[in-house]
Amino acid sequence: MASTDRSWIPQRFLALAVILAYALLSLHVPFASASDHGKPELEITVRVNQKGFLDEKNKLLGPSNPLKLPAGKVVRLTFVFDEDINSLAIGDVHQIAVVSDGGFSVETEKLWLLHKKSSVTFEAGEHGRTRYRAYCTLDCIGMDRLNNLMIEVVGHHD
Repeated sequence: MASTDRSWIPQRFLALAVILAYALLSLHVPFASASDHGKPELEITVRVNQKGFLDEKNKLLGPSNPLKLPAGKVVRLTFVFDEDINSLAIGDVHQIAVVSDGGFSVETEKLWLLHKKSSVTFEAGEHGRTRYRAYCTLDCIGMDRLNNLMIEVVGHHD
């Protein structure tokens, strides 16, 4: 009677357990959010992939095309993982920080294939802030294009 070698089973089980543990830990890491502002008055979606930050019309956002927010409005920015399924970057993980002067800083949860959306909410122009910058905090493919989302506050704060 032929015997079957099953010595590979423990290694595969261990690899599966490690992958599952990483996935579960990556899903629910809490981060500071400026969400004490109540219900957002404006919701904007920004797609994130190795090409950079893209608006809803697939236009690249950056220093020459900043995202413009009206002063005094509570804004929810939703960042969406948008890597192409055929891209080498499909396994990337992104985490977006939005910063401004005076110590303002909020971060999204990690964005990846199994957790595609995360939002930050804040009041545009609060404390006289007129410019914000968003960037990916993690090493990833396309990181040189995910460091320059400029956000400008337009209009006057009421």
